[in-house]
Amino acid sequence: MRRLVLLLTVMAAAVVMASGVALAQEAPGGGDVCVSIKGETKVDKGASECFSDETSKAVAVKGSFADANSDGKATAVNNSIAEASNDSKATAVNNSSAGAFFDSKATVVNDSSAFVTRDSKATAVNNSAATAYFDSKATAVNNSAAFAVDNSKATAVNDSSAVAFGDCVATAHNGEEEICP
Repeated sequence: MRRLVLLLTVMAAAVVMASGVALAQEAPGGGDVCVSIKGETKVDKGASECFSDETSKAVAVKGSFADANSDGKATAVNNSIAEASNDSKATAVNNSSAGAFFDSKATVVNDSSAFVTRDSKATAVNNSAATAYFDSKATAVNNSAAFAVDNSKATAVNDSSAVAFGDCVATAHNGEEEICP
């Protein structure tokens, strides 16, 4: 189930990124789209804001903000914020915020947030928060929170929380709290 949710989240992020570019291309008389590629603003219509440097790409749609630099890719849709730098990717959809830095990836959907840095991944869906540092992975789904540091993995699903430090795996389901070590 967890793999299915993660797969669906990643697929949704890919669709959102493609649709942001498509919206930018077909928004002749209206819309709220901002696209910045390699430091050049290609489209700027409406309230959304986006910025990129000469190595990056940022897309913001419907009241969103996206900022990318140092080979970063940031996509923000529906009142969201995405920031990515140093070979990282951040995707935020539906009132969410994502920050990805130093070879990392953050994906958030539906009132969620994620912060990730140093070769890590974080995914948060449906009112959840995920944070991962230093070669770690955090996944939080359905009102949950996950935090992973130092080559660890934390997964929290359905009103749960998971915290993992130092080469550890913490998994929590259905209201559980799991901390390791």
